[in-house]
Amino acid sequence: MFRRARSLAGGPGRLGRLCRVLGLAAATVLAAGMPSRAADLQMPVPVAIVYPGQSIIDRGLSTGEFIVKDDKVGLFVLDEKMLQGMVAKRTLLPGNAIRLTDIAMPDLVKAGSQVTLVYREAGLVITSLGTALRSGAEGDLVKVRNIDSGIVVSGVIDSDGTIRIEG
Repeated sequence: MFRRARSLAGGPGRLGRLCRVLGLAAATVLAAGMPSRAADLQMPVPVAIVYPGQSIIDRGLSTGEFIVKDDKVGLFVLDEKMLQGMVAKRTLLPGNAIRLTDIAMPDLVKAGSQVTLVYREAGLVITSLGTALRSGAEGDLVKVRNIDSGIVVSGVIDSDGTIRIEG
């Protein structure tokens, strides 16, 4: 019973060899009959090494020509406007295409920095000071330790760098 199960799974048996041959034949037919579609694109590329946290536009941009499969086009930065106000999340090399996963909004709040906590509800506004426990950009949820009480709370970073506590 064990040998038969192995041969059905593609082992040395006849059925395993037949499956491999049919699989190769099917792959050949598909590759010959269905050409993959690709687009020739001009995309922005860095002209110098851009390290994590650095502004991509400030380091300089050029354009490069790339052939990208149609289903992969949405993974790349296609226009310089998409890089406005963005920083690199990882090291970007000159002349290489920039993926959307390689860029991010810059951190407004740095881990360990003092921030203002704001709680608003029905005309009541309470503010306090806290220490950010992690860095984040506008709209990110971060944990902050209240300086007065020592309690850790979570809040959303607003555009002015304050942390909005929601109850």
